[in-house]
Amino acid sequence: MGRQRETYGRTRVVHLTTVHRPFDPRIFHKQLVSLREAGFDTHLIAPHGAAEQRNGVTIHPLPTGRRDWHARIGLHPLAYRRARALDADLYQIHDPELLPVAKLLKTMTEARVVYDMHEEYRAKGPVWGRVLRALERWAFRWLDHVILAERSYRSIVRDESVPYTCILNYFRPFEENAPPTRSETTDATGPTRLLYTGTVSDSRGLQTMIDIAAAIRRHGRSERISIVGVCNRPPQRTAAEARIRTHGLADIVTQVGWDTYVLPSDMGPYYRRADVGLALCTPHPNLTGSLLTKFYEYLHHGLPIICSNFPLWREFVEENDCGAVVPPGDPDAVLEVLDQWRERPERYRTCAQNARSAASRYRWEKMGERLVRLYRDLLARREPAQ
Repeated sequence: MGRQRETYGRTRVVHLTTVHRPFDPRIFHKQLVSLREAGFDTHLIAPHGAAEQRNGVTIHPLPTGRRDWHARIGLHPLAYRRARALDADLYQIHDPELLPVAKLLKTMTEARVVYDMHEEYRAKGPVWGRVLRALERWAFRWLDHVILAERSYRSIVRDESVPYTCILNYFRPFEENAPPTRSETTDATGPTRLLYTGTVSDSRGLQTMIDIAAAIRRHGRSERISIVGVCNRPPQRTAAEARIRTHGLADIVTQVGWDTYVLPSDMGPYYRRADVGLALCTPHPNLTGSLLTKFYEYLHHGLPIICSNFPLWREFVEENDCGAVVPPGDPDAVLEVLDQWRERPERYRTCAQNARSAASRYRWEKMGERLVRLYRDLLARREPAQ
């Protein structure tokens, strides 16, 4: 290979994205930092304001600004030139639209090329979803390996010739020992602080959470809701904020981020002040077949989960006995669960304890080790195990 080092400590790997933010938890905090800790020379090409080195990972910036499809495609020539100049031993891409760039890199270099499949793109709609799936199937003929973020994605690659490995999006703590959360010290009044973290949108329960806040106001209840994350759909954000103003919900709903990305490393204080983690998504195909990363984060902080009653999610909650499921879009059902926990505080505390106990099963550490083994196998030209 063009830049094969004598040891793994000198092997250069480059990750590329034009869709995701440079400090995306899966790409940067989990994968690239794990590879750097294993001794790889790690680089990231992504939209960012300036070149910098963070946690030992070198960031090569692409222009920021518009994030629509046309603008991202316009970044591909520059992304290719920067990737080619780095002359890596292995390139990993995180967006299906970058597959043509990956093919060019594979043709022009001796490097290995890996594709990290983050989403179920059939949920993107009848036209765009088919285009992305066709692009992936074309790439399966020449990619060296595909990484799957969810086990459910195996159905996409099972009939293809491409080798694949499941590297699930488990949680990597930003602090070694998380301080006690309110769930461990909540008094007899019961859980009152509800928390949602992550991307904010109607499909991820934004309107349902506003409905819950309205019911709290209407009935004079004590609960409060913190919604922490960015909303990339301005019309939905505007509509939710208008409802908050019109119905006087500002003292019930705390907005953090919404119009700007909240770094995962900044979310710790909100977890520690919370009693319950919410995941009240609508039955969107891209959500029902996946376990949300926030589930693992809630467990780490000992937060019982109240989530939509999708089969996969219900199985997760029941297996870990760490919360309750409710019908999607039903704010009254959420309040009923809270009433039950208030009447039976021992049940709430059991869910909190079970959440904390289950967290160790979903730590990123073992997935990071799997990623490092995969890279070493690929670079040694051995066929890695699935």
